[in-house]
Amino acid sequence: MADAPDAERQAAEPDAGDVLSVSQLNDRIASVVQDTPALNGVRCIGEVTDLHKNSTALYFTLTDGDAELPCMIWANRYREMDADLEDGTEVILEGDIDYWVEGGKIDLKPWEVIVVGDGDQAAAVERLRSELEERGWFDDEQKQRPPAFPERVGVVTSLRGDARYDIQNAIHGQDPTVDILVKDATVQGSNAPTSIANGIHHLDRSEDVDAIIVGRGGGSDSNLQAFNTERVAEAIFTANTPVVTAIGHTDDRLIADQVADVATITPTAAGEYIVNSRQEFLAGEIEPLEQQLDAAYETFQQDHEHEQELAEAVDEATAPEGLPPIYYKVAIVVLLLLLLVITGLWLGVI
Repeated sequence: MADAPDAERQAAEPDAGDVLSVSQLNDRIASVVQDTPALNGVRCIGEVTDLHKNSTALYFTLTDGDAELPCMIWANRYREMDADLEDGTEVILEGDIDYWVEGGKIDLKPWEVIVVGDGDQAAAVERLRSELEERGWFDDEQKQRPPAFPERVGVVTSLRGDARYDIQNAIHGQDPTVDILVKDATVQGSNAPTSIANGIHHLDRSEDVDAIIVGRGGGSDSNLQAFNTERVAEAIFTANTPVVTAIGHTDDRLIADQVADVATITPTAAGEYIVNSRQEFLAGEIEPLEQQLDAAYETFQQDHEHEQELAEAVDEATAPEGLPPIYYKVAIVVLLLLLLVITGLWLGVI
């Protein structure tokens, strides 16, 4: 924090030509910020985004759509304020600009918060969300199931971002044979909606692409604003190729996620889903058939054994009582032979 005593700070300051440590330079920046009247007691209007809090403080970003400013309110001070902040709330903040020496970050620490109402950006997103919902763009009947055995996967993301490698590693970690075609896109800023939509259209026109992943890493709501635009939503909805989204480590918060055939939380999860769909197909389609075949064979075997038992029982039930006929025939033959021997002895011919 910019709370070091002036005398101590000045004693630590080297001459202008010296090489400064990071701490020394940050101390100098903090001194400038703290001693600049124009940065104390400022009033600023904007929209709250990326709000999160813990037991110590409330953190959020104030944005006007074009620029952002980190803000922090101590928890005990926030409890005394007559304000209930949430993402999309438009507020007027009054406070001091502060420079965090250890982290090298500047933020606004308001001591007063005036809630104006719902912010324009949040309201516009909700209007678009309602319109697309009425059109049925979020309906489950509109969803396409990605193929169980994709041979080529298209990826729309920035070539300079980590999302590209997360997706690639997740896919090739389980199936190195899957071909990956990456379409470079601007994923943040005013040009992002057109760039992302064009990337989806380009891959969708390729007959060799079995599924498309649209992804980027985390970011503030403003950074992810492109994925809340109708242009991107329309590109996803009209694509003939199944589209999987993995945007900003969020869970179904963006319009693009709601329109997509499948929404995953991270780029890695999207890559794993594409190759895991093969395992899901085997588990959902093949394994039940295998179990049904095993059950049918077991039933057939039991029926066959039962029929054999019945046949044997019938044979035993219809067999004549006493010795089998062969025994009688043999006895007759033996008696005839004895009779011939006795007759031969009596006639003296033997």
